[in-house]
Amino acid sequence: MEKNPLMVSQTLLKTIQDSAGQFAEVIAKTLDADVLIVDNNLSIVGKTVLYYRLSASLDISSVIGQVLVGQKKIVVEDRQQSAVCKACEAYDRCQISGLVGVPVLYKERVIGAIALFFPRHRVSGMFEDIDAAVSFVERMAKLLSEQIKSSDEIAAVKRENKERELMLESVEDGVVCTDRTGEILDYNQAFASMFGVERDIRGGNLQALLPHRILREFFSGKIVLKNLKISLERGSSLFYGFLSCREIRVYEEFKRFVFCFRSMDHIWAAANQAGSGSVVTLEWCRGWLLTEELVDRAKAMALTESPVLICGPEGCVNEMAAKAVCNYSDRSSMGIVPVYCNNLYREFFEQFLFSSFGEIQRAHNGTLVFYNVENLPFYLQERLLDFMKTGVITLGGAESIRSDVRLIFTTTKDLKELVAEGFFLEKLYYHLEKNLLSLDSLYEDKSRFAVTLDSGGAFYRSRYDKTSVTLSKSAKHWLLNKSWGEDPNEVDKVLEKIVRSREGTVTDKDLTAMGIRKLKEEEVSAISDMERERIADLLKAGYSKVEIAKLLGIGRATLYRKMAGYQLDYGGRRDMASEEES
Repeated sequence: MEKNPLMVSQTLLKTIQDSAGQFAEVIAKTLDADVLIVDNNLSIVGKTVLYYRLSASLDISSVIGQVLVGQKKIVVEDRQQSAVCKACEAYDRCQISGLVGVPVLYKERVIGAIALFFPRHRVSGMFEDIDAAVSFVERMAKLLSEQIKSSDEIAAVKRENKERELMLESVEDGVVCTDRTGEILDYNQAFASMFGVERDIRGGNLQALLPHRILREFFSGKIVLKNLKISLERGSSLFYGFLSCREIRVYEEFKRFVFCFRSMDHIWAAANQAGSGSVVTLEWCRGWLLTEELVDRAKAMALTESPVLICGPEGCVNEMAAKAVCNYSDRSSMGIVPVYCNNLYREFFEQFLFSSFGEIQRAHNGTLVFYNVENLPFYLQERLLDFMKTGVITLGGAESIRSDVRLIFTTTKDLKELVAEGFFLEKLYYHLEKNLLSLDSLYEDKSRFAVTLDSGGAFYRSRYDKTSVTLSKSAKHWLLNKSWGEDPNEVDKVLEKIVRSREGTVTDKDLTAMGIRKLKEEEVSAISDMERERIADLLKAGYSKVEIAKLLGIGRATLYRKMAGYQLDYGGRRDMASEEES
């Protein structure tokens, strides 16, 4: 068989082979003829066998092959008069009397052909009105082409839908697409997870699924949604975050709306992964900020969901301990929301904490730390206790929202004493003291404080590249026993100043010269008394003020100030004369 020059690896008619077979049946019944439909590989995609057993293999020299090559119709009333038929290899065996071949066109190229085969008794009748028969077959060829177009469009839509589905699933935000009435057309798995959707909701209404004032106002045209904070519940699912909507106009009157729900959980997680979270750990605190025993107790408390109260004399140490407990807990990836209790914000504090976009709601799934809780107003202590019991924030009327929050509190005061004085809510105190982490002063335990001095000195020596700087025994003893107040930051300031400005071994006298070590009041008083007596003796001995200033190694103006301060004014004639002579 002659090789087909039109052979391709994939044909369009093959993609609708079932439809091509149905077309052949329709044509055969309408025109009472055998029908053969082939693709441009000369492969049969549809046929009937009313009169003939048609060959399963065709070559390019056949009439139907010539229809493909010539890309035009061929009509043969008498095969004995047809040069094309006579050139066919099967001419001697062929029982066909007449035939019609019509090309199938798609996008202005031939993709196959339809052929009609007539037995002798049908030829005369059919060819009396052959134009009508050819016209009918051409219409069938056009319909077949349109079937391919429709199939292509369906395949394209399926591809687009699949691509859209893949794109939607690649987005971490919850995304849902609706029409202008709110009918849900598509959504991603993130949206389904956010709102506990367990069945296909396509065809449902977004407002019915999420009955919220914001969505009602949007669909009524009252507001624009662009990074709008929203909090809503559906069953056991709670969403807190930002909502945006973008309008997509496909045709003039054909609108689509794409809603994007961005959860605060994802925002916090992304921020923490980017390195903005605290890096303080319990192991880092072990041995200096916290004792071995306290670290072990803190770990046990961190792994529970119960509130923790951290009580210690230094506020910044309490804060470090709170961060370390949070970072050891199962909620560490969701970060910390800090609340610095300050009653000066009295007009805003309640809204700041308990509104639908307040700090308690912002900390959902994470940890909320109240620093210096002793300063929290009494009425807010009562409301906080209610939240701790129910996990629900009442917003007014019947509206309320839930928030799943781990609570940690710090204080520098004796809360039990404040309870007795009426400044702290008794029920809240007994709720908190069940998990109490009581810290000692950093300065009272000299062994822990020595570790603080050693580690701080090593850090600043490395920072300033001054390895030679060390503290003498007396200097370290003085620093260990100095009264530092309640701010450990002062220790670091002193250590940095020492390393930055000195070389070699630093003594307690160096500390005095640097203004770090102050002389005690009695030491200053003793020196002053000795100086006054010395000046008085020199004056009584008859020395002039000029001579006294030289003997003491100070200027005359300084001497005058000291004498005035000591109430020594021996302004006799000898002094004046001596000064004039000098």
